[in-house]
Amino acid sequence: MREAAKASVKKQCRKCTCIVPRQDPAGRLIRLRDIAGLFDSGARNLVPSLMPLPHDFAGTSSARDVLEIDPAEMLAIVRKQIGLLDLDLSGLTVVVGATTGYQAVTATAAALANASHVVALTRTSSRHPSLAAIADATLAFAKHARVSKRVEVTNRIDSRKWQDVDLVTNCLQVAPISRSLIELLPSHAVVSLMAEPWELRPGVVDFNACDEAGIKVAAPNLSHPAINLLPEFARLCCILLRDAGVDHRAARLAIVCDTPCAPSLERTLSEGGARVSVFSHPMLLTDDAWDVIVVAMRPTDKPPMDINCLGRIARNSHQALLVQFSGGVDRSAASYFGLSIWPPKRPTRGQLGLPLDALGPAPMVRRLTGGLKAAEAAYRGAELAGDSVGFLVTAASATVG
Repeated sequence: MREAAKASVKKQCRKCTCIVPRQDPAGRLIRLRDIAGLFDSGARNLVPSLMPLPHDFAGTSSARDVLEIDPAEMLAIVRKQIGLLDLDLSGLTVVVGATTGYQAVTATAAALANASHVVALTRTSSRHPSLAAIADATLAFAKHARVSKRVEVTNRIDSRKWQDVDLVTNCLQVAPISRSLIELLPSHAVVSLMAEPWELRPGVVDFNACDEAGIKVAAPNLSHPAINLLPEFARLCCILLRDAGVDHRAARLAIVCDTPCAPSLERTLSEGGARVSVFSHPMLLTDDAWDVIVVAMRPTDKPPMDINCLGRIARNSHQALLVQFSGGVDRSAASYFGLSIWPPKRPTRGQLGLPLDALGPAPMVRRLTGGLKAAEAAYRGAELAGDSVGFLVTAASATVG
């Protein structure tokens, strides 16, 4: 089942640092759009260079980062979502992250929803070391949408200027949203988590400080029909399994999941022919001979799949492949026991084993606009409960980590 992944081969292009695949056993090369097109018609926006089949070499997920985005089609999706959600940020100052890829459209989405001023904060990283490239990617959408006059890209906000901010989005460029930042905000400001609390790593937002300052924290409802991301997570997990060389038809799969994704994961994999069992914690995993164990846990300070759990797996299912979809795995312990794990590169804490971008732009746009809508509703004093587009989060109700 995993022979193709183990026999993976890389070679480097002479003109750049991209990875060029060898032919697969059938002598074919395949483009990313051909892979993604099997899952989402929205993936036709991707126009990458030749890409390998998912099992041709380790680290396929990183190769998917090489995207070319059609701005017109991307903005059409954004405008559709703004209309569907009735997103209206009129008169508001919004702080978002400036980045590349599909998330670069966040600032433009806020401006298209009539925000009076959008501040896009930058932060350099090993992945995106160039502030100029980040600014260019963020402003490219704004210029295409003709809203660039209301979008400002900067690497810092003066402490006094935070008093003018109405909505702050939780993102890599702003986080952590700490007590020191919260104390700079006006009491009417709203923090948008841009995710449900169970998706966040511990410490990303100081909920106690928000409660004390009277600042609302809003989260999008991922099950809302206009956002509907839980089935997308299940499809993303299927792609991750295929990247690992797993043919899940008739395979014995254990899903270790303590998130709302569990029903979607179980249903999607079962419909694909797998024999699936779901466990809410690694300690509850039965001593069966599993083919694949999917780890889909909340991000925590200490990995729930620890040395004790991995020791049990090594004794009973040593041949099983561990697939880290979300949550932590003690990879040192897995290596000690000789267990195979995918993806080969450890995901950043709080990140999925495969980015949502792999499904094309539509799911990411639904997340971004849904997060903005939840914050707007909280700001306007709308009721957020039950099946609404979002909900309020307090220190008492937050289940981060």
